[in-house]
Amino acid sequence: VTALLRPPLRLRDGLVTATPQQTLPDPVARAVERVRAEYGDRPFQAPEAHHLADLGFGPREIGAAVRAGALLQLAENVVLLPGAPDDAVRVLAGLPQPFTLSAARQALGTTRRVAVPLLELLDRRGATRRLPDDAREVVRPPG
Repeated sequence: VTALLRPPLRLRDGLVTATPQQTLPDPVARAVERVRAEYGDRPFQAPEAHHLADLGFGPREIGAAVRAGALLQLAENVVLLPGAPDDAVRVLAGLPQPFTLSAARQALGTTRRVAVPLLELLDRRGATRRLPDDAREVVRPPG
């Protein structure tokens, strides 16, 4: 279902919800579409800072896309498509529990630059829990 959803629809806690549609300026909307086209089949890959700039994304444009629900910002210059956290929980739930950052990074097919803030977001959302030895486990299985 997640792959079929586009803003203003999104999947949150196993439910399809609507977020208020904010109209993006045409250049930002085109840049978001290019990100979807280039990274839609690689949901845990984030464009590098220079590629974001090439697409026309500066801090202001990223902020507009995030507010509109078109992108998810994990850290400065680290953006993913909005469904990535739910997709990540599904992948991570398939790992032997608990799992390490390295195992998560490999399972997600991403870099440490993306995996660290993504796992921190999942921890904050209560989907994963960081253990005393820095391993993690999925607390809330995917919906």
